[in-house]
Amino acid sequence: MFKNITVAVDGSDHAWKALGVACDLAKHYDGQIHLIHTPELASTGLAVGSGAVEIPPTDEEIAKAGAVVMAEAATMARDAGVEPASQLVRNGTPSAEAVSVAKETGSDLIVTGRRGVGSLQSLLMGSTSQKIAHDAPCAFLTVK
Repeated sequence: MFKNITVAVDGSDHAWKALGVACDLAKHYDGQIHLIHTPELASTGLAVGSGAVEIPPTDEEIAKAGAVVMAEAATMARDAGVEPASQLVRNGTPSAEAVSVAKETGSDLIVTGRRGVGSLQSLLMGSTSQKIAHDAPCAFLTVK
């Protein structure tokens, strides 16, 4: 039933619970998991005179932050008895990247946490899980 499972992780407690559920499903259905993480680092503000300048995180900072979360996710999956088929860290919109990985891997299920570590922008524009539910090419499971 669920042979390819895309798991979007962001380092939140809900994401770790979702990963545990995905690993259980993968073991039950003799499937595999594909981990995706899209770091969302806050920009730094710098006051200059009477104005301010926004300094976005560098690609190196994004990659470093992503590697930390991905390493933890892969370790948790292995501890649950599942070797990740792929581990991807991408720079983009988390919902779009999760959907993209699901398409690329032929996933028949996407699993995410219900709440994550999203930014203020996600409060204004809608949550990652809502966007995935709308755009998913397959079944979608959100875990609380």
